[in-house]
Amino acid sequence: MENILKFIASQLQAVGINYEFMEWTDATIPQTYFTGEYIEEPRTTEDGMHGVDFILMGNTFASWYTLETAKNTIEGCFPSVTGKTAIMEDGSGVAVFFSHAMTIPSQVPELKRIQINLDIKEWKVN
Repeated sequence: MENILKFIASQLQAVGINYEFMEWTDATIPQTYFTGEYIEEPRTTEDGMHGVDFILMGNTFASWYTLETAKNTIEGCFPSVTGKTAIMEDGSGVAVFFSHAMTIPSQVPELKRIQINLDIKEWKVN
């Protein structure tokens, strides 16, 4: 899973999305940033495929339009049909697909939030 986390972080960084895994740890908090977490599916297929649901949580004190623009950037990075594919250092293959998004209510009136779900498929060599 570590290789996949690095892959997602590098892809998001390449398109200008502020991202960290699980929580924002930098002392400087950007106006808009995303954190990610995952849910692994059981390994049940004979072809070595492993599924992961990856959840990106976007946060901003800017406008809703800012989050919508970020969502569109992420969707372009991980297209829902073709996905973003790569061969990892360990020889496994990975494909990441945009799945869906939804706005999330916040207890802080100025804070706007969005949840973006990515569908990840990994095929291990061994």
